[in-house]
Amino acid sequence: MSGILNQDDRDVVILASLIRGGIKCVRTTERKCGYQIRPELWFTIIKPGIQRALESHGLTVRLTYSDTEEITRILNIINGLDDLSSTSQGLQAVRDLNGIIEQPRTHEDVVKVLEMLNKYESVHNPHHARREPNKGDEDEWQMD
Repeated sequence: MSGILNQDDRDVVILASLIRGGIKCVRTTERKCGYQIRPELWFTIIKPGIQRALESHGLTVRLTYSDTEEITRILNIINGLDDLSSTSQGLQAVRDLNGIIEQPRTHEDVVKVLEMLNKYESVHNPHHARREPNKGDEDEWQMD
């Protein structure tokens, strides 16, 4: 029967349903500009199906992925299954901005990246409330 999924297919479905994604923005003292801004994929738990799916595609199993190439490879594995994730909009943002957002080096770079993220969000979410990139009380926010 063609309707029955094999183990590899089931593993990909598990991967797609448990993956999370978004653009992460974290204040940090480790970087001169004061922020770490990047597309990220993550898991809250690594189940055996996730491990098998990642390993079968030559990826190291971790809870968080931020490398552009690894993100691209994972997104290709789950292509067409984004809606299974609870952060499907965040996954779409990662798809759209992976390789485009570069880690800011200066405060001016941070402002430019945050303005780009605001523009992206306002286009993709008409109910988006614009954030001022150089103001705010939060140390971390997630676009997902």
